Amino acid sequence: MVKKMGIIKTTGIVLMESNMGDYDKMLTILTPNLGKIGCAAKGARRPKSLLLAGTRFFMF
Repeated sequence: MVKKMGIIKTTGIVLMESNMGDYDKMLTILTPNLGKIGCAAKGARRPKSLLLAGTRFFMF
């Protein structure tokens, strides 16, 4: 069962990243209060995306 939570704001470290579709990424993030979570970063692989640098491996 997949639980959809919507948008949350937290800090964490990117443990794993994988490509999803043409421009999206699937991330696994370790957070202090939520534990290990999975999330999708829509458009993170576009060349001019603001999410490009923040969704790399081991980014905080």
